[in-house]
Amino acid sequence: MRGLSDRQRTILEYIHERQQSDGVTPSYREIGDAMGIRSTNGVSDHVKALLRKGYLERIGAAGKGALARAVVLTPLALTDLGVAEQDPGFEDFGDGDIVEIGVYGQVAAGMPALAEEHREETLRVDSCMIPGGGRVFALRIFGESMINDGIMPGDYIFVQKSLAVRDGDIAVVMVDGESTVKRFFREGDQIRLQPANDTMQPIYVHSREFREVNIVGVVVGVYRRMQ
Repeated sequence: MRGLSDRQRTILEYIHERQQSDGVTPSYREIGDAMGIRSTNGVSDHVKALLRKGYLERIGAAGKGALARAVVLTPLALTDLGVAEQDPGFEDFGDGDIVEIGVYGQVAAGMPALAEEHREETLRVDSCMIPGGGRVFALRIFGESMINDGIMPGDYIFVQKSLAVRDGDIAVVMVDGESTVKRFFREGDQIRLQPANDTMQPIYVHSREFREVNIVGVVVGVYRRMQ
């Protein structure tokens, strides 16, 4: 790969492998253990080089002490690795289709298991319910944190797999291993996860806390069964 050392390429391949298999970016310590690098500072130096050379980019909070897991491979990296972003069990479709969307559990119950064998049920919907199409899966809503946005307990949300999110998007986010659906905002060196419920307070994740934050995807639709 252009301008990369063998070690940097190996780290990039490992990050991609973990993001595809587990849906999360490995921590510096996990990268070090896999690569035989004893110092997390050594891993940090390689990650900074990959960021500087355009093979990784940060998501979420920025600045000194930014979240170790908050990186994603760039299109340049995917091209040079010769891989495409593929996720088992996701539907990829265009306009005007009746599609089957797999349901893989519920929000607020840990990391969704997105492999095909973990599909709990299937929803058949018109693709017009899912703007933009792409790789989409479904989760059930648990709790009332988003009721002001019309997302009720027991609803299904359609989630477009993505490691990047824009400010104000409704996203499924992992914080210290637990999933939540909130509106996502970057505010300086912190992230605000804002509920849509007047009785609930936002979740703040400051970069200095070194909490594990991973974006699972962006909510692109809601489905409700009427009893």
